[in-house]
Amino acid sequence: MSDGTLGHGTTVSGATAGTIGSISQVGQGGDRDVVEISSMESTNKAKEYIAGMYDEGPIDLTLNYDGSAAGVANSIETAYKAGTVEVWTITYADGSTDVGSGFISSRGKAVPFDDKIEQTITIQATGVWVYTDVA
Repeated sequence: MSDGTLGHGTTVSGATAGTIGSISQVGQGGDRDVVEISSMESTNKAKEYIAGMYDEGPIDLTLNYDGSAAGVANSIETAYKAGTVEVWTITYADGSTDVGSGFISSRGKAVPFDDKIEQTITIQATGVWVYTDVA
């Protein structure tokens, strides 16, 4: 039998930005530098590498725009303009979490004439993030 977890119910919150509501998608990914260490002594003229520093990468959020007084648009804008690093928590539907520091590095809106207004947010992770499984 295959295993999997439905994304419905995943939440994202910042220590000062608060809970970001109406999220339709969370995209996350990092990368690690690759450092070439090849030399004249490399076996069979094959390049050699070691792992370099890693970057937790950006966290991209897509959400339904809510500009109402109770909506999140104002807190997102305030956090973006402040540029302050804050602790962010992503809680997945199964209860596992990713927790770490980051700041809102970009935000935008898409306003089609015949569909919902969507807002996009990018949180630039900084330092080490910690994943905790439900175990």
